[in-house]
Amino acid sequence: MEIRELEYFITVSELENFTAAAKRLHISQPAISKSIHKLEEELGFQLLDRTQKRVSLTEEGKVFLALAQDILSRLLDAQNTMAEYKKLTRGTFHIAVPPLLGAYVFPDLFAAFKDKYPSLEMLVVEDGSSTAIDLVQEENVHVGLIILPSNLTDLHSHLITSQEIVVCLPIDHPFSAEPFLTFEQLKDEPMILYNEGFLLRQIILDEYAKINSTPKVALSTNQIQTIKAFVAKGVGISFLPVNSIKEARHLTKIPLSPRLFLDMGLIWKPDKALPLACKAFIEFVNHYSYND
Repeated sequence: MEIRELEYFITVSELENFTAAAKRLHISQPAISKSIHKLEEELGFQLLDRTQKRVSLTEEGKVFLALAQDILSRLLDAQNTMAEYKKLTRGTFHIAVPPLLGAYVFPDLFAAFKDKYPSLEMLVVEDGSSTAIDLVQEENVHVGLIILPSNLTDLHSHLITSQEIVVCLPIDHPFSAEPFLTFEQLKDEPMILYNEGFLLRQIILDEYAKINSTPKVALSTNQIQTIKAFVAKGVGISFLPVNSIKEARHLTKIPLSPRLFLDMGLIWKPDKALPLACKAFIEFVNHYSYND
């Protein structure tokens, strides 16, 4: 059974005439007759009563007409839907983003993408960069917008920005007037860090290890607002990208010495068949000009 045969049968049924159907479909009448005969032989039923001047449906033909119309309607819907996906007026993809980046580093990027592609849907998984890498590798999400590690070898990546990590202190802290701070100076300070699975936490632990020290972790959380609030209350100090504390009135940010930076960007699996919506996002990010 072919779609063309269904179209011919429906047109003849609607017009009740082979000649009129042939004219509408811009084909010969014998071609229509042959096609419908083939369909009847395949189904094992006579669909059309040809004994009268005007063609009419048999009882079986009436049943099959409703089925054929439903099939073509569904096919048309499918074609229209896929055309919308192709034109990027419909589409969905999954993206993993650490809360810090989604809320404080890249909100303008997300807004600009949605402005260009308002009908595309991003399904966001919020978790740390390390977890986001696992999610992309395991194909549980299509892309990740993360803090880029130095040893990323089996995924494609695109650097968007590098941001300086600064020490985050309460405004009345004894170190708040210092021009810069070292990890040696901070090794005895209580610390507020991101939870396990967040790459920023591991970066800080690695820096402490370089001076043969372990930070005194007072609190771990995945909420940056919680970190800021506890730092402001003097519970401990923390380390955050400079852009994430631009508006923090009750906090002081001090550069590190030597200066420490985070590379931030997009990752995806090179051999993964990605949705067109996701490809549009990657292309958008590749041409996006990040402004601090």
